[in-house]
Amino acid sequence: MKIRVVKTASKAQAVQVVRYQNNKRIVLQHIGSAHTEEALNELIILAEEWIKDYIGQCFIFSDENPNKLLHLNHSTFIGIKYHFFSQQILALQD
Repeated sequence: MKIRVVKTASKAQAVQVVRYQNNKRIVLQHIGSAHTEEALNELIILAEEWIKDYIGQCFIFSDENPNKLLHLNHSTFIGIKYHFFSQQILALQD
């Protein structure tokens, strides 16, 4: 399922939840239309919540950005070891 944002005839932006099946787009739910960026962001959040309720499954991963799983302010760089690389080079030379 995907969230689709399309422009309407009244220059608003409509938010829909769609899925694709057999190269056809099937609109599962029309969430609403927005004329401002704030309203559009709220509708996108509502669409994400609708998808979670519709699927009915618990997610293994959180909604956070996966790049933020390692908190760099709590980490220290101590160096890099090239042991594996040097072992491969030595094996190739033998």
